[in-house]
This record gives sequence, C-alpha cells and structure tokens, in this order.
Amino acid sequence: MRVLAIDFETANSSPASACSIGLSLFEDGELTVSREILIRPHPRFSSFNYFNIQIHHITPEMVADAESWPYVFNDIYRYFEDSVVIAHNAAFDLTVLRSMNTVYGIEMEDFPYLDTVALSRRIYPFLANHKLNTVAEYLNLDFNHHQAGSDALACLAIVESAMDVYGVYEIEELAEVMHLHYHYYADVACPLTKKPRRYDNWG
Repeated sequence: MRVLAIDFETANSSPASACSIGLSLFEDGELTVSREILIRPHPRFSSFNYFNIQIHHITPEMVADAESWPYVFNDIYRYFEDSVVIAHNAAFDLTVLRSMNTVYGIEMEDFPYLDTVALSRRIYPFLANHKLNTVAEYLNLDFNHHQAGSDALACLAIVESAMDVYGVYEIEELAEVMHLHYHYYADVACPLTKKPRRYDNWG
C-alpha cells in the first residue's frame, strides 16, 4: 500500500476550522506528491485566533480567496485511496478531517492510519521528547514547524527512517515488525455536537 502523510493547521481551537493541509505521498519507493493547500474555513468556524496565527502564520487574508473544504477534498481524495495514512499526533489530524467532513456532509471511505509519535518512540527512545520538531532536528531535516507541507514531509521522513532501520520497505510489514496497531478513520469520533447548516454552494 501507499503511505500518505497529512498535517492540518486550524484557524482556531475548533477541529472544524482547518485553514491548511499538507500532504506527502510515498509509493513504489518514491515521493510522488508533496503539496500544501490553503483552505477557506466554513463560515461558522472562520474566526482566526491570534494564538493560532502566531503558530502557523496563516491569516484570514491569506485564505480569503482559497477554496473551501469540499473543493479541496475533491482534489485530494485520490491520495487516500489504497493508502495507509500517517500523521504526528494523528488523533488531532484525523479529528480535524472527520470534523471537516461532518460540517459539509461529506462521506469518506474508511482507511487505516498510524501515528508517527508512537513510531518515533520505538526507534528513537533516547530522544528527550518525540515532538515533531525534535525528531526532525535529529533527522537533520530542512523543516519549518507548523507549515503543513513541511510537517507532512517530516512525518514521511520518520517512516522512511524506520524502514531503513528495520530493513523493510512496505508499510504493512513495517507495522508488523514494530508491533504497531492500525487505527481506522471510521472509529474517529467527531466532537461537533451540532452540524452547521449545510451550504449548498459549499461555502
């Protein structure tokens, strides 16, 4: 199977406020996709928090003319097909994905995913912590933390490093030898208690 690394940045504390997604796709031993896409948040969740802006440096003006999530989703959905998804602190990114899909009434096929935090703890137990920036520094990556495209690439680099350590180059085999258990998108809970009105023009 292919390996798809994803990373979301959000406008505020709501997981339904995604303003950027990074994606890196690894297939047949090569990086075939590396993208970062700005997202115009849903009108109900479009307020930008100062704290979030200070982290990712994305402003309301930067996403004013960006596509809303359904259009972005239609563009990137093909990357999820036949892929194992990976993310650092995957619970966050998968909750954002689930929430964004819920807001717009988007149905998505189930897929397996792995958390690169758990993976990095197995192969780098000697690190002071396993934050993405700490692991990226150890791997000597050209890395811009909280830039979604850079974060996704760093996640993929962790998996590639683990493959080199264990000498296996298929994600299914790597998960088996590292005793990592798949999680599944279908099991991700959406924290939204009430769906906003669905916009027929997709916002």
